[in-house]
Amino acid sequence: MSSLGEGNTSKVYLARNMNDGRKVALKLLREEFLQRDADSIKSVEQEIQILQGLKHGNIVNIIGYGSDGNVLKPSGRKIENLVYILLEYVTGGLLFDLCQSMGGMGEEYGRFFLNQIIEVVGYMQGKGVVHRDLKLENILVDDMMNLKVADFGFATYKKITKL
Repeated sequence: MSSLGEGNTSKVYLARNMNDGRKVALKLLREEFLQRDADSIKSVEQEIQILQGLKHGNIVNIIGYGSDGNVLKPSGRKIENLVYILLEYVTGGLLFDLCQSMGGMGEEYGRFFLNQIIEVVGYMQGKGVVHRDLKLENILVDDMMNLKVADFGFATYKKITKL
């Protein structure tokens, strides 16, 4: 397993699905986060529920989840009962990294990306979901330059109405 990234609540690794052999993103929740308080576990449960309810081409798909994960470290040490979320692996990496390496990409790419963001945010709003952490670091790019919103750890259900 190689690391894809990490945050305050979890680490994400590139792994292989044991059922079909395809590459997946394995999000392992940090034990210290889960033990913080009851709200931490509720936020993970809500993240899973939200991801299961969102089916859109610009949102990372959830494949599975559980609390029975096992990791065998190179040292031979076995870690058991890990809480995990299996997610679609998106090949292109972070939009943040793409912007850093490419610099200005011009109006055509700006419109291409913005249209995808507007479409997916409108879809989420229609489902009553607010991401609450939408930033370049939480948007992935696939090999066709399509965006995939990821990291729904702070997402919640919220009814948004016009004023």
